[in-house]
Amino acid sequence: MPVSIIAVMLCAALLHATWNAIVKSGSNKLYESAINCFGGGLSVLFLLPFLPLPAAESLPFLAGSCITHIFYYLSLTVAYRNVDMSYAYTLMRGTAPLLTSLFLLCAGVPLTPGGWLGVFFLCAGVLVLALDHVRQGHFSARGTLAAFCTACVIMTYTLFDGYGARASGSPVSYTVWLYIVNIFPLNLWVLLRERREFVPYFKKRWKIGVFGGLCGFGSYGVALWAMTKAPIAMVAALRETSVVFGMLLAVLFLGERFTLTKLLAVLMVAGSTALMKMQ
Repeated sequence: MPVSIIAVMLCAALLHATWNAIVKSGSNKLYESAINCFGGGLSVLFLLPFLPLPAAESLPFLAGSCITHIFYYLSLTVAYRNVDMSYAYTLMRGTAPLLTSLFLLCAGVPLTPGGWLGVFFLCAGVLVLALDHVRQGHFSARGTLAAFCTACVIMTYTLFDGYGARASGSPVSYTVWLYIVNIFPLNLWVLLRERREFVPYFKKRWKIGVFGGLCGFGSYGVALWAMTKAPIAMVAALRETSVVFGMLLAVLFLGERFTLTKLLAVLMVAGSTALMKMQ
């Protein structure tokens, strides 16, 4: 793989970790998630005139993904309210590929020996991370459960989007419409329930929230581009370095404590997830 592709994918991983750090940094995680949805959709509007409509066959998948994303942001909000970003983000990003692999295994797609090795080290890394949080007195059952629920949701919308992009006839168009449609459910729900609190919050944080949305779309867009230039498995594996960037951002900007045990766990999760995706 060219060095330029590696560098670009590392930037994409950093962008993904950045928008999560922005959500975590806000005083209201739900509002931050809604603003992030707004920013992500706003960032792709200019592409609409240049893209065809997704094929009708992909619309049920688009709808399913949109509904699933509501639960994604809600569970993400609960996780970030209760546990450190370095903990929740690693669990979410690490266990989602594990759950996807197990789902495919149940569907009759066998794992390779390398895939099983990745599963083993991933479980070990998650266990080390959890034990480190218990030792520090930061463990939260509610936050941990929410992080695992988020991973389940990630697996679900990944399957929706995988099949939806294939059925759309234009994966880029499918992705753009997904970002645009995702503006509405969470923002409308928050506006209807908590308009008085949300509107002032939006006015105060919309710039950084929109930046977070741009980071999210930029990360995904760069990954799509890289997949046209390099093996998909290698690109997907490089994306998992986001958990390392997530830990670094949490330590440097969110004031979370750095420990060698946490570093070891994060590296184990990143490496094992990359190994599974390369099989």
